[in-house]
Amino acid sequence: MRKRITIKVNETRSFELESHEGGGYRWMIASNDENVTKVLIKSLKPIQDIALAPLGKSFPSLVEIKALAEGKSIVLLEEKRLWEKDIKPLNTCRIYITINQ
Repeated sequence: MRKRITIKVNETRSFELESHEGGGYRWMIASNDENVTKVLIKSLKPIQDIALAPLGKSFPSLVEIKALAEGKSIVLLEEKRLWEKDIKPLNTCRIYITINQ
């Protein structure tokens, strides 16, 4: 999957990615220029009501990207299991970012 976004310095853009968290997968940052963009990934799994989050259920992940400096950045996200080291990710998301003043 590929996305292209244009944002301004100090602006934050967010979007959701389908997740397979119920199967042990998590979205992780594989590469990011931390001088240009800050990336946070949060699960949208409800914490307060366990009945809303039965075992094996997956919920989307929220990706937040904050522009730190003017320029261009490519963020690569991978959906994989933490314990699987030599296995290709289930999904990838490459985000091409242009940051203006």
